[in-house]
Amino acid sequence: MNRRFSSFVPILALLAALSLPAHALNDGAVTGVVRDVKGTPQVGALVQLLRPDLSVISETFTDDHGHYDLPRVLPGIYGVKATGSLFLPTLRENLHITASSRLIVNLTLNTLYEAFRWLPAQPRQADEPQDDWTWTLRLSANRPLLRMLEDGPLVVVSEAEGQNPALKARVTIRGGESGFGDGGVHHGFEMRRSNDDTRQLILRADLSQSEDTALNTVLGYEQQLAHGRTLRTVGAFVDRPEIAGGPDVQGLQAMVLRGAETMSLTEAIEVEAGNEIEAVHMGTTELASHPFAGIRMRAGDAMFSYGIATAPGAQQADAIDRANTLPPAIAERNGRLVLEHGLHQELAYSTSAGKLRVRVTAFHDRLDHPLVSGGGIISAADWKSGNLLYDSSTGALEAAGTNFDSDGVVAELKQLLPDDMWISVKLGTGDSLMMESSAEALSLNSALSSLRPRRTGMVSAIYGGKLQHAGTQWQASYQWQQEGALTAVDPFDPNLRNPYLSFYLRQPIRCRGILPNGMEALIDVRNLLAQGYRPFVTSDGSVLYFAQAPRALEGGLSFSF
Repeated sequence: MNRRFSSFVPILALLAALSLPAHALNDGAVTGVVRDVKGTPQVGALVQLLRPDLSVISETFTDDHGHYDLPRVLPGIYGVKATGSLFLPTLRENLHITASSRLIVNLTLNTLYEAFRWLPAQPRQADEPQDDWTWTLRLSANRPLLRMLEDGPLVVVSEAEGQNPALKARVTIRGGESGFGDGGVHHGFEMRRSNDDTRQLILRADLSQSEDTALNTVLGYEQQLAHGRTLRTVGAFVDRPEIAGGPDVQGLQAMVLRGAETMSLTEAIEVEAGNEIEAVHMGTTELASHPFAGIRMRAGDAMFSYGIATAPGAQQADAIDRANTLPPAIAERNGRLVLEHGLHQELAYSTSAGKLRVRVTAFHDRLDHPLVSGGGIISAADWKSGNLLYDSSTGALEAAGTNFDSDGVVAELKQLLPDDMWISVKLGTGDSLMMESSAEALSLNSALSSLRPRRTGMVSAIYGGKLQHAGTQWQASYQWQQEGALTAVDPFDPNLRNPYLSFYLRQPIRCRGILPNGMEALIDVRNLLAQGYRPFVTSDGSVLYFAQAPRALEGGLSFSF
């Protein structure tokens, strides 16, 4: 690839994003969410915009989140009507829409049983005569029958000329002791732009400087289609000159393209499918395709789901733009580039009882070229072996372990606490690549050959939340697993990739008159106590180690506007 051309990729993407036409502010809009009385979003409900004479102007359907949008509405007085199967229609009238305003109208659909109940007009007094006792047909909210049901809050948002609340941006500076392929001081920029609540564009660029300048760029697009369909597309470019595969192979470049579509077949069934295409160049070029699919079925408070994926980084449609999954999971074996891939199948059941959430997942994995992380001093023989990738900016290495199969179960209990706090406990069992301690000198190839899958277990506890007044967000976790385990119990579960003691903190910095609004301090710590390391001495006396997650300490500042 041409390095000079690659440096213009984020600039061209930024110009293309900013050249998109702005949303017209002359007309108004009506948007909101349709739910039932239990608060469950209703998928595929018909929403109509009505004139005062109840004639229909326009109509739409709610998406898979129960959200609807009626854009480009001329100023005037209107009504909004929602209709769903097995529900009574709901109507909101006398909605005043002005120029450049947006009305958020949340509607509630009721069944006949929920809407009408026989209740006494008022509590009976002890001294009240028997003939004065009367009954009145009233609503469940204890209001007269002919009054409208409460349909949620009505909010009017005025958008003056020159304002564009659909455009959000963030600038981040971070650095510290990072992992493989993430070294140096990072200068990040992220922009999200939404158009009429149905389309979203995301642009993310990360420029890091250590020994050489490295670049990560992401451009994504999301389009909500009619009747609960959502289409997502993400493209990423990675340029990491500090990664080497030997004395003669320096610099890694990769292109990643992901696409996914989510569709609601009924109010209770949702399906999704997608694919990832990767092209990696480092001396040679490696191409790969990783499809994935899933189905979810709801039954009251319970949900059953089945998913199939072929790469740990691409599994769900709503997570294809996560920054930590976009860099390719790549290593080297016998001088040839190899990508971590396999076949993952899972069957999950989740339910809730009040503020308690329960989820049980049974899975079967077949993993080829599983990544094993490590570090240390590399000998000349190991450097020329063609079985590792080395990051000179962090001193970290990655290698490919032995292929293996695994069956297991992961159970999670999550309790919601007051004040936006929560606690979660996970128990899991499965197979992991294990390395036994050895007092004998080993070569890198011998150490990799000694890795064998064994049955193991894990227990984790997570505590997180947000302080409303201070705005502090945090998440602290400790994940125990058997000593010597170098891969997660379920390699395809993104929540099991940070073993031992880890925490994340995000704190707004508020200094009126000194610092601008929107500034935050960030702290991200993984495996603080450096547990789970498996060191060994090579034949020339140098020391290397393997670990599932080497320690990483990062801090930084972000500014949102």
